[in-house]
Amino acid sequence: MENFNVAGLASGFDWNAMIDQLMAIERVPQQRLKSEQSENSDKLNALNTLSTKLGALKAKVSSFGDSSLYNSKATGLSDETLNIIASASTSASEGKYEIAVTQLATASKRTGSLDVGGNMGDENTVLTNLRLATDITAGTFQINGQDITVSTSDTLQDVFDAISTATSGVVSASYDSGTDTVSLTSSSGQLELGSTSDDSNFLTALKLDQLEVVDAGSGTSSVTSTGALGVVDLDLDIASSGIAGPITGSDTLYINGVAIDFDADTESMRTLMDRVNASAANVSMTYDANRDQFRIVNKETGGYSMPVIDSGNGLLSTLGLTGSASVGDDLLFSVDGGSVQSSRSNVISSSDLGIEGLSVTASELGTQTITITRDSTALDTKISEFIASFNDVQDFIQEKTKIEVNDDEVEAAILAGNREVSSLDSSLRSLAFAAIDGMSGGLFRLEHMGIDFESGTSKLEVKDADALATALSDELDTLQELFMGNDTTSFHARMEDFLENYTASDGVMDTQKDTLTNRNSAIDEQIEEMERRLTFKREALEASFIAMEEAQNNFNNQATALAGIQLL
Repeated sequence: MENFNVAGLASGFDWNAMIDQLMAIERVPQQRLKSEQSENSDKLNALNTLSTKLGALKAKVSSFGDSSLYNSKATGLSDETLNIIASASTSASEGKYEIAVTQLATASKRTGSLDVGGNMGDENTVLTNLRLATDITAGTFQINGQDITVSTSDTLQDVFDAISTATSGVVSASYDSGTDTVSLTSSSGQLELGSTSDDSNFLTALKLDQLEVVDAGSGTSSVTSTGALGVVDLDLDIASSGIAGPITGSDTLYINGVAIDFDADTESMRTLMDRVNASAANVSMTYDANRDQFRIVNKETGGYSMPVIDSGNGLLSTLGLTGSASVGDDLLFSVDGGSVQSSRSNVISSSDLGIEGLSVTASELGTQTITITRDSTALDTKISEFIASFNDVQDFIQEKTKIEVNDDEVEAAILAGNREVSSLDSSLRSLAFAAIDGMSGGLFRLEHMGIDFESGTSKLEVKDADALATALSDELDTLQELFMGNDTTSFHARMEDFLENYTASDGVMDTQKDTLTNRNSAIDEQIEEMERRLTFKREALEASFIAMEEAQNNFNNQATALAGIQLL
C-alpha cells in the first residue's frame, strides 16, 4: 500500500512546503503575543531592579531616624602612646577628665610545686613511653663528631649503649633515678654535644646543654640534665600519669566554692582540667610541661581570695595547690586629682568612674586626659550613603526611561512609556530640594549644608564641603531636627512616606509588576489555545492533501489501465 503522507507522491506537488507557508502566516498573531510577552518580561525585570534600588534608598533614609547619629561621642586622648584608652556612649557629657592609674588589676592565682611528675621512667623504658616535656624523635645526633642513630622503639639503655659504641667507650651515659636526670661523661676530657646536622632531638629532650671543648687531651668532663626530666602525662588516667601519691579513686575538690568531681582511675588530668576550666569556678587551670608545674588563675581580675578545698585523695596537695593563694590586686585610680578609688577590673565602668557614659580601659600606669566631644562621623557616613543611593535610583530611572533619536530612528528604553516611573525622577528631586517647614535659623534644606544637584541632572552632590563640615561640627542639634524632627514634616519622615508608596507590598511597583505578570499569564493561555487551533488546522490541511494524492493516484491508475486497452 502506498504512503500518501509523502507530499507529491502521486501529484508531484510539494504541498508540505505550501502548508508550512500557510501556517507561518497563521502564526503571525502568536509571534506578536510572544514579542509582547518578552517585552513585558524585560519591563518586569527593570521594575524589580528599580524596586530593589528604591528599597535600598528607603533604608538609607530610615537610618536618619536613629537619634544616636546626632548624639554620638568621640574620645580624645592627651597621650596616644599611653595604654589608657576610653570609649563614650551617647549619654556621656562633653568635657575633659583626668584619669590617673596608679595600680593595675591582677588576677588571683595558685602556683603549684615544681617537678610534680615523678621520674620519666628508667633505663629500660622505651623512648616513646618516657614521660618527657618533649617527645624524642627518630634520627641521628652527634657526640664528639660521631653519629648516634635513634629509633623510637629503642629503650633509653639502647641509646646509652649506642653512645658508648660510637665514641669507642670514651663517652658513657647514665640515668640517676634520685634526681631524674641523665649524665654524659667523657674520659678523655672532650665532650662536644650535637651538631647542625642533627635531626633527632634526643639531647634537647633530655635537657643536655652544649658543652664547649675545653680540654681534648686528658682528664674527664661531664654534663648533666639541667633539670628533672619526668613530667605528668596529661592523657593517661590520673593514677598512672606520673603524679606521686598515689592518687586513686573517685573524689571531689572545690575551687571558689564550686564542687568538681573526678575519677583518678578512669579520667585523665586533661579531662579534669577541661572540667575545671568549664565550671562555674571561673578559673583557668594550666600545666607547664617545661617546669612540670600546675597553675590555677582566676579569669577575673581583682582581690578575690580563690579558696580551695582538697579532695580526699589529696590531689591538690600533691600538686602543691593548697597553700595560700597569691591574691590579685584591684585597679587603683583617681579622677581629676580626687581620692583614690578602686575597680576589680582594668576596664573601669562608668559607675566606678562616676561619669555617665564613659568607660576607661587601662593596661599600664600613668595619667591620661580624656576629652569627650560630639562625633558626627557616623552621620557624615550616612549622608554620603544616602547621596550614593539617591543617585543610583536617578541614574537607573534615566537609563530605563530615555528616548533617543539616531539617524531618524527613535529608540525608546524599556520603561520610556511608564508615567509613574518617569515622574519618580522629578518627585524625588522636589522632595530632596524642598525646605523643612517650621525650622528656625538658616539651615532648613539640603543646600544650606552644601548639598545640591549636579548641574543639568537630578543627582545630588556635595558642592560645598566646608559648609557640610561646619554643619556637622556646629549644627548637630539642627541637623537632628532637619533629618528626623518630631513629626511627619522632617526630611526623613516625608521621604520615607513617599518611598513607602512605591515599595509597599501593595504599592506602585508591586501593582505594576502584578499587572505585567498577570498579562504574561494571560498571553500564555492565548498562545496555548492558538497552538491547539494551529495543530488542528495543519492536520485538516494535511488530510485534504492526502485525499487529493489518493484521488490523483486513482486517476493515474485508471488512465494507465485505459491506455492499455486495445480497440478491435
